[in-house]
Amino acid sequence: MTPALTPAEVTTNLLAALFLIPIVFGFVIKAPQLVALGFIGVLFSFSDSNWGQLTTETTIYSRGSGMFYFSLLNMVLLTAGFAVLLRRLTNPLAPHLAPPMTKYFAAFVFLIAGHVIVGLMEGIELNVILGNSGIFNIINMMVFMFLVIMAFDSEKDTRTLLWTIVVVAAIRGVFGAVRYFVFDGDTANPYRNFEGLNIKIFYFDISDNFVASLGAFCAAWLLTAPESKPSWFRRAILFGFLVLEIAAVALSFRRSSLIGLGLMFAFLFLRLPGKRKFLFAILAGALLAVVASVFFEHRLQFNNNQSLFSSLIYDITPERGIRDGRFYELYAAAQSMEGNWIFGRGTWGTFSGDYDRLSYHGSDFGFVHSGFGHVLLKSGIVGLLAFCGLLAAYIAFYLRNRRSLYGEARLLADAGFAGFLFWIPTLLVGTPIIEFRTMLLLGLTLAMPFIAVGVRNVQVRQALYGQNYAVA
Repeated sequence: MTPALTPAEVTTNLLAALFLIPIVFGFVIKAPQLVALGFIGVLFSFSDSNWGQLTTETTIYSRGSGMFYFSLLNMVLLTAGFAVLLRRLTNPLAPHLAPPMTKYFAAFVFLIAGHVIVGLMEGIELNVILGNSGIFNIINMMVFMFLVIMAFDSEKDTRTLLWTIVVVAAIRGVFGAVRYFVFDGDTANPYRNFEGLNIKIFYFDISDNFVASLGAFCAAWLLTAPESKPSWFRRAILFGFLVLEIAAVALSFRRSSLIGLGLMFAFLFLRLPGKRKFLFAILAGALLAVVASVFFEHRLQFNNNQSLFSSLIYDITPERGIRDGRFYELYAAAQSMEGNWIFGRGTWGTFSGDYDRLSYHGSDFGFVHSGFGHVLLKSGIVGLLAFCGLLAAYIAFYLRNRRSLYGEARLLADAGFAGFLFWIPTLLVGTPIIEFRTMLLLGLTLAMPFIAVGVRNVQVRQALYGQNYAVA
């Protein structure tokens, strides 16, 4: 729960809103790249996790939520989204922004509008209906996706985006390394603070692990791709950066992060030509062995004395079946659906079950540990089909266009799709839908292939125009 605001905080938030929103609107109209880069800088640099801390803190993502319907940063994002729409309407000849995704955005807008109407009729407060515990972050994700696609529409912009990702990820990695090796690591440490385990972690927030994994993928791509030929000096820097980011994920002891990173590197392995796969397999195998041994020694040893794989899934697939562990949560949520399978229990809906088995929820039963399960609970089969359709359209778009990309455009598209693969474990057994930062970073990964293909299309049009001009 957001702490009550002091009069000074109310004044500060109000002045910030009055100052920022008009400026952001103007920048999106004239220079959207600056707004998008600002968002990416914030998302890569600031954590959004209070879970695991001994005291709850107000983060940059929640500031203003005790005063407005949305946080200040969310209001800035929605303002930017409105400016994107206005700019698009005033320039109908401009290239379409991710055409396969537009219909799914419209579907979620209508779905949430319906939930607002029904919720208000039932006496539910609007801030609860539109809160982060519902599905509004899917709208935030797509608004950010459209903003990023519109902001980066040239080859120069692609290079700017790529190196922003790499540089900010490197800075964040160095910060995390200093905090881990010199101090006590991340203060959001539930293993030490709640379970009394002697574990120091690099990052707890899954989004910080994503930033590190995305940086590691970009470094590995630049080191292994045939079209990338860095100098020995740059190669050494990239390799050091790769080791740093992999260490960040390994020393964070998050299973979903480790599996996500593995999926990213398996994808890179499949994208490499035959001659490079053998060397990459040796290097990746050695790194994986080190990561797995560290992971088992420092965290999974506390779970049981079985194999690494058994320890890895100890609370996901328990011996007593679906009525225990993580599966019980989904079972209880399904039991609570009753006659609401089509449209869900509402964005404000909750579930109920055995409080002893669900003690880790505290008193908040408005979410489940599965992105897909959460969408089903809140918006039913209709919402789940729309969400799965959105992801399927993204996958189809990438697979259809990947072979026609080259150079930095190919790196951008591959990094985006690899980032999507990273999020799959979290979408299955995590809580991404209720996390503002996580969903915006997912929106970034969805945007990256569309940016790459858009840049390619611009290059093709310029080449054709040049040929026609020469003939004339």
